Amino acid sequence: MMNEPTITLSGNLTRDPERKTSTANGKDFAVVPIAVNRRRFDPAQDSWVTADTMFIDLLCFRHIGALALASFRKGDPVIAHGRLSLRDWKTETSAGTTAVVDVDTIGHDVSRGVSRFTKGRVGYDGDRLDEHDPTPPAALTGGLVGAAEQRTGTRREDGRAGGHQGAGGEGAPVGEGAERDLEIAVDDDGVVADDAQADGVLARSA
Repeated sequence: MMNEPTITLSGNLTRDPERKTSTANGKDFAVVPIAVNRRRFDPAQDSWVTADTMFIDLLCFRHIGALALASFRKGDPVIAHGRLSLRDWKTETSAGTTAVVDVDTIGHDVSRGVSRFTKGRVGYDGDRLDEHDPTPPAALTGGLVGAAEQRTGTRREDGRAGGHQGAGGEGAPVGEGAERDLEIAVDDDGVVADDAQADGVLARSA
C-alpha cells in the first residue's frame, strides 16, 4: 500500500534465524533478529563510535523465509528492505514495543565482507528443490560404461562391461560382428581406456 512506510537498513544478526509458524494460516516463516547501530564521529576520540543500538525483527515470509533460514547465521551482516511497523508486547512483568520489518528483499551486506551466491531455492525442510536434470540415471551411476550397458545389454560375468584389451587389463569379447563394435575397452577397475572410442560406441548404440 502507498501509505505504508518502507525502510532500507543494515545490521548484524543477534542470533540465528528462527523458524516460526503462523497461528492464522499455519504457514511457516522466518524471523531474522538484527541489531542496527547508529554511528557518529567523536572528535574527542577522533574516531567513529556507536551512539545507540536498535533491535529489529525482520519477518521473512514464503520462500524468502526458507532462504533466510538456509543463508544467515548469528553475527552475519545483512541489508534488508521492506515495510516498517511497530508492535506492542506485554508480559506479566514488563511491556514494550518492537520494530518489525515485513521483508521484500534481504541479503548479505557486502560492504562489510565477502559473500558467495548460490542460485536456487530451498524448502522449509532444508531440501533443495533442484531443476530438472536430463542426464540418464545410468550415466550418473555407471558413467559411460553403465550407459552403454543399459543400451546394449553387454556385460561380463564378473560384473564389468565387456571390451577389448585396454590399459592395465584384459577385456572379454561378448560377440562377433556388430556386437563387437559396441564393446568399450576398460581396465581391471572398469575405467574407460579410450574416451574417444567410448563416445563412438555410445553414438552407434543410440
